[in-house]
Amino acid sequence: MAKYASVYTRAHSPYWWISFWCPRRQKRCHESTTYRRDQVQGKRRALDLANEKSKIAGADKSEKGQDRWERWVEDFLAQRYPGENRAKTRVRMIGGWKQWREFLTDTGLRIPRALTYENVLAFVKWRSSQVKPSSGKVVSKNTALCDVRIMAVVMREACRRGFADGNPCDRLGITKDPSKEKPEMTDAEIDKIRDALKSQPEWMQVSFEIGIHQGCRLTETAVPWHRIDLDNDQITFVAKGRNGRPHEFTTKIHPGLKPLLRSLKTKNPESKTTCTLPSMAAKDWHFFFQGTCLPHLCFHCTRVTVVTRMARAGVPIQQAMAFVGHASEVIHKVYQRLKPADTGNAVAAINPGTAAALPTPVAHSNTNLLMQALLSDPVIKQRMLSLVASNDGKQQNLGDVPAMP
Repeated sequence: MAKYASVYTRAHSPYWWISFWCPRRQKRCHESTTYRRDQVQGKRRALDLANEKSKIAGADKSEKGQDRWERWVEDFLAQRYPGENRAKTRVRMIGGWKQWREFLTDTGLRIPRALTYENVLAFVKWRSSQVKPSSGKVVSKNTALCDVRIMAVVMREACRRGFADGNPCDRLGITKDPSKEKPEMTDAEIDKIRDALKSQPEWMQVSFEIGIHQGCRLTETAVPWHRIDLDNDQITFVAKGRNGRPHEFTTKIHPGLKPLLRSLKTKNPESKTTCTLPSMAAKDWHFFFQGTCLPHLCFHCTRVTVVTRMARAGVPIQQAMAFVGHASEVIHKVYQRLKPADTGNAVAAINPGTAAALPTPVAHSNTNLLMQALLSDPVIKQRMLSLVASNDGKQQNLGDVPAMP
């Protein structure tokens, strides 16, 4: 392998200098090392650094440009996430890659081997400073970290192909910001939404009623009619799964939803689904809630509402999970928004016994405090007064008080 880096000295400089071929800039560069000429190990460390840079440059030269991002990344993502079942994942991965492609172009990072940990940190800062054109809001750090995970997949493939020696996107060590908790919808908010939906497209009215009755996701509200059995009160949803494999589950149709489904079937006998969602349905709902002065809500709050109300009503968790299609109790509990007022049944179920309400026995010097505590109970007070009256006002010791019936 040709030598692409060398060590030399410069006049008036106390440090060793390196001349090397830079894969990122695609030209020969010169820079100073941090190793001094008067140090015993200075030259040896500078030579080690030169050998490392020579290895990187040689790998870039041997690939003959095949490792350039534009030569393989998008084809790899399309191959990794094929078919209709993984279409949304593929779109999200390519969308995240486009952000990286813009950053890599601006910084001159043309090949995977040139990407460093410092570059990844710089990307997080760069991405978090962008402004969304649709809402005018700044991109969150969590979104930037999601894009880093996308790049981690790309860099993992680069390592397999021999285009990089390591993956600087793995185990970044940056924690996500706490996600904004989606609230439960109140009855007043549901009434307000229904009233506002009267002037909106039919698909929004249908999707909301299916969501608020069944607790399903927005994309699941477009239910194929062959998956709805009105005679047996059953509906089958196709939920998101893992690795492109959809998760199907069948549950009961809420009685309050059946009139709408019968009406839709009669009105549109040729339709294939309960409603047809537009390509940006979630964004349409975002603007709807903004326009109705309910910006804290989103469509997924319907699922939170259904799960929370089942928990409040005491529905066993396994039945609730089967109804909304949750496979994990951990995920299911994330949707519950129970308040302190909802713990009444729990408090009523606890019966520690009457002795727990009495104060702990105190020293003889605190007898007055004990008497005050006993007399604060109306039943004990009445019993003691009756005993005093029956003995002509003669005082009795506490030990003479008969047991409570």
